[in-house]
Amino acid sequence: MTPTRARVAFPKDWTFDLAEDLIDGIRDEFDPDDAVGELAPRVAGKPVDEAEEAALQFFTDYGRRWMDRTLELGEKYTDRAYETLKKAAERTGELAFPFIPERFIEIAYLATQPIYSLPIAENTVNTFSYKMVFCDTITALREQCGDELADRLPCRAGCLTAAGRAFTSKGFDVVVSQDSRLSDGEFCQFTVRRKHA
Repeated sequence: MTPTRARVAFPKDWTFDLAEDLIDGIRDEFDPDDAVGELAPRVAGKPVDEAEEAALQFFTDYGRRWMDRTLELGEKYTDRAYETLKKAAERTGELAFPFIPERFIEIAYLATQPIYSLPIAENTVNTFSYKMVFCDTITALREQCGDELADRLPCRAGCLTAAGRAFTSKGFDVVVSQDSRLSDGEFCQFTVRRKHA
């Protein structure tokens, strides 16, 4: 006979889901189509090298603002999983890398891209790597700025900046790299490594 397990009832104020206000707030401010709509007139009619330079600067600033806002709202709208993770990291002195910054990277992408989860390629004590297979930003770049600029993937500057900021804001000294490009293959892949690793 299988023993009967007691029913677990969580307190009513516990939530394990991301708050809708968190996701909606980030989406409203950093919608990829709107962002590229802001960039498009700045690069219109420019030679592609000049347009790329302007787009890289634009996306670097976008990535900084995107992650700063994600960090702000992510701390305002916490959930039980995040609170438990923070306590475990405090008690053990481990787990903070990469899991705490990873939460904010996931929130940023879930709020702005057509994904239900962030595909993680590597998640260790020294390395965090993830993929973006579907990207509304590159789609908007193709539609509003043309294939030639989109193929150069200036939006990578936003992803690199945002990922780096998620980790440095939590006290980690890291190097962020792009390992593959959506314009060259099936996905973009970004890797964050601790500098001492």
